[in-house]
Formats: sequence, C-alpha cells, structure tokens
Amino acid sequence: MRIALICFIWLCLGGNSAEAEPFSLSEKQEDYLRTLQQEAKHQKLAQDPQWRALMHYHDRWISKESTIDSEAFFLSPDGKKDPDKELNVTLRAFFTPISHVEKIEKKSAEYNHPQCLFPARYAWLNRRLHFDPALLLPVSCTDYQAFKSTIAPERVALIFTSAYMGNPASLFGHTLLRLDSAGETPLLSHAVNYGAITGSDGGISFMFKGVFGGYNGIFSVYPYYDTVNLYNNMENRDIWEYQLNFDQEQIDRLIAHVWELGHNSAYYYFFSENCSYMLLETLNVALPQQDLTEDFYRPLFSSYTIPIDTVRTVLKQKNILKKAIYRPSRQTRLTHAYAFLNSPEKVQLRKLLKKPRQVDSVMESDLNDEQKANVLVTAYEYIQYAFIAGNVPLDEMRRDSIKILTALSSIRDKSSITEVPVPETRPDEGHLSGAVGVYGGRRNHKNFIDFMIRPAYHTLLDETGGFVPFGAITYLDTTLRWYENENDLRLQKFSFVDIASFPARNELFTPFSFKMNLGVESYAYPTKEKEGYVFFAGADGGVSWCPWKGVTTYFLVNTHLKAGGYLPHNAMIGGGFQLGTAADFKKVRLTADAEKIFYTNKDADTWRYQAAASVSLRHNWTMEASFLFEDTKHADIHEGRLGLIMHF
Repeated sequence: MRIALICFIWLCLGGNSAEAEPFSLSEKQEDYLRTLQQEAKHQKLAQDPQWRALMHYHDRWISKESTIDSEAFFLSPDGKKDPDKELNVTLRAFFTPISHVEKIEKKSAEYNHPQCLFPARYAWLNRRLHFDPALLLPVSCTDYQAFKSTIAPERVALIFTSAYMGNPASLFGHTLLRLDSAGETPLLSHAVNYGAITGSDGGISFMFKGVFGGYNGIFSVYPYYDTVNLYNNMENRDIWEYQLNFDQEQIDRLIAHVWELGHNSAYYYFFSENCSYMLLETLNVALPQQDLTEDFYRPLFSSYTIPIDTVRTVLKQKNILKKAIYRPSRQTRLTHAYAFLNSPEKVQLRKLLKKPRQVDSVMESDLNDEQKANVLVTAYEYIQYAFIAGNVPLDEMRRDSIKILTALSSIRDKSSITEVPVPETRPDEGHLSGAVGVYGGRRNHKNFIDFMIRPAYHTLLDETGGFVPFGAITYLDTTLRWYENENDLRLQKFSFVDIASFPARNELFTPFSFKMNLGVESYAYPTKEKEGYVFFAGADGGVSWCPWKGVTTYFLVNTHLKAGGYLPHNAMIGGGFQLGTAADFKKVRLTADAEKIFYTNKDADTWRYQAAASVSLRHNWTMEASFLFEDTKHADIHEGRLGLIMHF
C-alpha cells in the first residue's frame, strides 16, 4: 500500500518521532538540506501560491487545510493542515536513496521514490532552490516519463457537457480537461476526469452519500473518444470544448500534477467538492496567482459548485480562451436532420424505419436523388443511435447499415442536410446561476410583497440561451412573504429541489417527460381559516409534444404528498393529471397549465390554473408576472404578482 510506503519514508526521514532512525546522510548533505530549508523559509515558499496550489491548501472560514484526503498525498503526518511542515519533510524526502524505498504494489523502488511520485513539487522546488545534482541526485523516473511521453500534451481544453436528466449527479452538466498532442485529432487526445466511485449504489443511499461525502473521488486519464462516446452518443449530451491559452511551462506543471493526483483521492460532495471544483483546483497549478476556487465558498450558503460557473471562472482570466468548439450529440444531429426533411421525405423515412427495413421502397419512390440521400443518411444515423441506445441488436444494425450505405453509394447527388448550427449562446454566456427577486402581489384581497432567493439554477421563465430547452432545475429556492395588514414576514415556500423536463416526442424519439419537487410551503387547507406549514413532495410523469418551433405542450399524470400537524390526520396523498404548455420566444417566455388533484381528504380536491410570463429587460435582469387560481368546493384562491429578478 502507498500509505505504508509514506509511513516508511517518514520513519526513514526522521519525521517528528524521537524513536525514528533516519537513513544516514553525509555531513555535507545534512548541511545542504538545512541550507535548502532555511532558504525555503527565507523565500516563504510554504506560503507561495504555487506551493499552496500543488498541495490544494485553502484558508477558509469553514476549514484551513488541503482538500485532498489521501494520507499518501502528504509526506508529513501534519501535512494536510501545515504547509510549512509538508515542505520541509518533502525536501528531506527527495534525498531518499533508492535503496531505502520499499517496492510496493509490484512497482519498482524508483516508481515509489518521492521525486517520481511528486514530479510537480520536485520541479518547482528545484526551480526556486536550484538543487545541487552532486548532493541531491535526481532519479530518472521512467514510469512518469513514459506517462508524459504517451500523452505528450501541447494544448489544453476545458470540456463542458450539457445537463443529463437521467442521472441526479449530472443535472447541472459536467466538466473535464482534454490534453491534446501535436498533430492529433481531438478524439485521439486524453481526457482528465474527476469522479466519485459509487459502485452499485442507487436511490436514497446514492443521494445521501453523494451529498455528505460518502464516496471517494479519484482522478483518471483515458482516451477522449471514450468521453465523446459516453456523453455525446450514449447520454446524448452536447459538448462544448474551450481551448485554453496555456504555454508549455504551464502545461508541463499541469501534467506533472495530474500524475501526482492520479495516486490519490478526496471525499466527493455532489454540491461542493465535485468534479468541476476539483478540476478548478487542478487548474490552479497552471494559474497559481489566482485561486480559481475562492468564489465557491460562500458563508451564506456554505459552499456549492455548479459546473458552468467554474467554466465562467476560468474564462474570466485574461486572454485565456483561444476558441470554443461545439460538438452536438447524435440526438441533436438527428433532431436537426429530421426537422430539415420535407413532408414527402418524412413519409419515406417512416416507411424505411419500419421492420423489416425496405431500402428499395425509398429508391423506387418519386423522390429525387438528393431527397433520397437525405432520407438514407437520416435513417443510417438513427440506426446507429438506436444501436447505442440498446434498441437494435448488433446483427440487425450491421445488416441494415450495409443496405443503406450500399444504396447511398449508388446515388450521384449528396445529401443536402446542413450541419447543426452552432447555438447563438454558449453555456457560459447564459444567465448566471443564482437569482434574487422582489415581487408585489395580491392574494384574496390582501396585498403582499415576496422576497425570493435561489442559489441555483434555471426555470422555464428564465432565458433559455445556453441551457437545455424546456428543462428546469432549482434547489434551495426560498420565498419570504410580507402581508400589508399583518405586518409579519413569513416563509411562503422553501423548495429543496424542483425539476422539470419536457423533451418533445416525434417519429424518431419518444422521451419521458417528468416533474418532481420536494420542500415546505405555507398551505391553505380549504376548511381552515388560516394557512399552515406542510411538507410537500410531488412526482409527475407523462409526454410532451412540439406543435410549433419554440413551443412545447405536455400531459402529465401526477402524484402529491402533503404532511404536517396542520392537516387533518397529519397527511394526505393526491393524484390527478396536468395539461400545460410552455413557449420560448427568446426575450419573452410564457407558461400555462391546468391541473386536477384528487386528495385522500376530499375537502382538499382542487382544480388549479396557472399562467406566467417573463420578459428579459437586459442580460441577467427579468420581469415576471404570474396568476394563480385554485378552485375547491369550500374556498377559492386568487393570486397575482409582478416581480423583478436579478441573476447573480
């Protein structure tokens, strides 16, 4: 084990133990080591931003220590919290004779030598202190050199993948790094990823451990084409590649530190120290003068890290971005191709996709060669998509693909389907993740003012540019209400999480639409005079359609739970249906829905009608208006409000 190795080295170095017997250094080497340590103290290297970046040290209100949790990452027993001790012990460790390094995990002693385990530390300290090679013999570190030669990085790109509603850990998107070699296509480059080791956990266990640091997060390096296959093809997530303006010295520091991190781990937290946060800490090594993570520890909300916010943080650095490249997913390409086809082409496509697939029917149709090519290209892409999704077996995919490609090769004209256009707004250019708002309104003849604060992330009434269309996710959304005549400020609603996804169905795709929410709200039970607090949870599922561009219509079957001492029998369960629509006209967004809920407490049965509109005043500033009508057999609720929202 590497921990055993570090303990062995620490004992050999003398550590802080009176009983330890260090390996013997010559008097000249001991004098030289003391000189190095004194010079490091004189230069205040332990407080240098580069050393702190290499060690992942932070001085924060919540803690003052490294975010790396592996004991093996620190050569000093106090290294996690004391950068000075770690630096001094690291300098002594570099004197370790190879003969004193134990062979661990079938690796050579050289592989486990501190100079080889921590090449970024060694290179930086050598540059600042100018090690005398006659007194501190360098080690060849063949394993690290082989790793570096294999990757041979000359360029770095920050990769952002769009949100994936099928995985709770990916609702906000994902980031990773790509290391490009000279002359190689991006698919042959290497990706650096940080992720949690979750095993087979799922459900409540997965959520609990993910939120409270129950998993170890590790760094991994693998071919970039695996990333594209997973995110772009299997999960149908669009990818943005931000090429960064790093010089070779920065890249060399980065790859050396990636090697150091590859042997270690940290506790993974879905909302704070997640994939994006830890990549920011890694990029600190290349950009040490600016701690890229300092804005992600906020006393008001503890800490939370949203992937796109980390992209924005990196891009704020002066002259950092070379260019951004958009890589649409296979589903995005298919959706674009299907929308490009005219009605006769769609008719032939539907015929072709039915089993058994009759390519001859397309070739014998009245379509011209260009139209036939359009149909065949779209059908080929769909069969590849269906195979990756597990809906078509390998033999069938191969057989039908050969048929289609053979027919396509016999057509003189090429397909006229255009490339997927690059979105007008990149994800980093969309509205900021947090929001605050002030509303004025009236509820059943009583005037009120609402104060809203939402740490994250996006609603159906926010500008869609840079976000997944007709998808919404918010958490910790809090609204406080003050009624004019009651002169008290109360909690109107606290939503721990609220998710909605309305992907449109067509002949090619039949996605599932859903909504879910969880929180506490002030609720007016129909037979009671005053409102009371209840816990609420809901889960809805159904289908959505796109009747016109920029408009979606959905039908959901819903379930509701309300619980609390304010209610008769302390709880009630409800079920029903909802019909709604949402429209996005860029600067103007509209939503409307009607919902029927049947509760176990029949007094609470409700017809609910809602409508809302928002208008973008400028980037990150929005005006919203909404109206709510609830109809029960005992009481009705009318509520309208108008507000101003600022994203931050």
